[in-house]
Amino acid sequence: MTVTAGGYILVVPQGRRELLINSIEWIGERRLGEPVPRFQHSTRAPLVIFASFEDGLITHVADGRKGMAAGTGLVRLNMSEVQKLARPIAFVELESGVPPSLRGHLRRILSDGGLLPPRTLGAFVDRILEIDKSISDRLSRYSAERKMALAKYEPRARTNLALQKDALGVALELSGLPRNAILAWDPVEGRQQSFLDGLPEAVVREDVMLIADFSSIPGFEAIKEASHVGAKVFRNIDDPKVRMTVVMANRLPLEQQTGADLIYFNEAFRSFVMVQYKAMERGTEQHEFRWTVGDQFCEEIVRMDAMRAQLKAIQPSNDPDGFRFSDDPFFLKFCPRAVFNPDDSGLFKGIYLPLDLMKRADAAGRLKGPKGGNVITFENVGRRINNSDFVGLVTNSWVGTSIEQSAVLIPLIRSVIAAGKTLTYAVKHADAAAEG
Repeated sequence: MTVTAGGYILVVPQGRRELLINSIEWIGERRLGEPVPRFQHSTRAPLVIFASFEDGLITHVADGRKGMAAGTGLVRLNMSEVQKLARPIAFVELESGVPPSLRGHLRRILSDGGLLPPRTLGAFVDRILEIDKSISDRLSRYSAERKMALAKYEPRARTNLALQKDALGVALELSGLPRNAILAWDPVEGRQQSFLDGLPEAVVREDVMLIADFSSIPGFEAIKEASHVGAKVFRNIDDPKVRMTVVMANRLPLEQQTGADLIYFNEAFRSFVMVQYKAMERGTEQHEFRWTVGDQFCEEIVRMDAMRAQLKAIQPSNDPDGFRFSDDPFFLKFCPRAVFNPDDSGLFKGIYLPLDLMKRADAAGRLKGPKGGNVITFENVGRRINNSDFVGLVTNSWVGTSIEQSAVLIPLIRSVIAAGKTLTYAVKHADAAAEG
């Protein structure tokens, strides 16, 4: 099922209107629920609710989420951040402003309630914003205009945005932060160089130098040498001590970048891991990643091997926080479908391979195609790590560099940026661990 943003028309039954309105306006309740007929919508995608508390009128807008079953053929529709419109908007006023081909379908949904199809939703939102511009910030992601802006990105730029989005999603998961922060992304007018540029409150090069969080972070001096740097701090709403600072750095426009890498640094345990992203292509029978001797992929492996040799020469101390099951920080993530979908907060279901495991499988002759070419597929790779396994290993630094090894990140960061990639450097701060 394709994950897309959705819109739902909620016609509140007359017997429930006063109770819900009182909950909103008198008690100040910001989260409500209402049973509605079952409908199809992914919980990974945003959902906006247009609520009618008066006959023939849209009166409120809210963020929505599909909940649990609420009886035979029913599901709970959860609402939060319920906002009253500047003025109620009549159904007939909305119908008259959408293309004629959509009016009949829209009229039926306004009458009975339900999920708006994608084209109808875009036209419906465009019409509401013509009437009430005060809610444009809330509804812009659902508009037809936004879809047109997304369509302007070149294919390579879309692939790079997809990989950067997944890198950010993995970092949020590792830090115990909700991935729905990703859904706040919007296209950027003019030149855009990273996914981070499209998130609210992200800062660009001039401001990032002022972020004190990075004064003692390994490798930050190398990041400042990039031509484009953006940064954003993510926090847990319920526990602000849990926070992560993310920097995306590169030197090329989106459509010219050669891929994406993630470096995740756990400040409490002074440990980092690196994930190098590789997009798989659709082969004749399955998704696959191919490479040839001496190509860019091989050069990257050589650089990681050189870095590994440098790390191995650094002896760890006996500090208990420095204990690791493995101090090899390098992982490869092969993604079978690097499709950019800003409405989906999920992670790519790819293959994680520790660099050493990939090299062993290659040396054993397992990564060969029928004609002897180098290829990685879901079938021939054998043992692999999925998203859940990776998060479990990395979150508490059971794998990654030792405390002493983490001081030598600068050459690695420089090599990533020099190769034309976007580096996502995510730092989970030690505040919560220190408090605990």
